[in-house]
Formats: sequence, structure tokens, C-alpha cells
Amino acid sequence: MGGKTDLERVVAYVPPEWKKELEAWAEADERSVSWLVAKLIEKALEERQKARSIANTRP
Repeated sequence: MGGKTDLERVVAYVPPEWKKELEAWAEADERSVSWLVAKLIEKALEERQKARSIANTRP
């Protein structure tokens, strides 16, 4: 851990109850909160790209 990465850092402020829920979810999956949030963002971006792709193919 703590090695160099080519990934960018993103900071977000969330309500305390969201943080607690994310921590519990990450712990249950034996992952870090950072990893979990990155996966959630990845999924949201994929869904957005699909929605935009569908919208662009409509006449």
C-alpha cells in the first residue's frame, strides 16, 4: 500500500450517515471505501455513456 499510482485523486464531502453506510458496505465486501466509491463512479459513468449513446441514436 502507499505505492505510486497513475490515478487521479477526487475529493467529495458527504453526510456522516453516507460515510457510515459506505464504510459498512466496504467492510462487508473486504474493500476500502476508496475502492468502493471508485466502482460506484465507474458504474454511474458507464450508465451515463449508455444513456447518451441511446439518445444520440434517436431520430
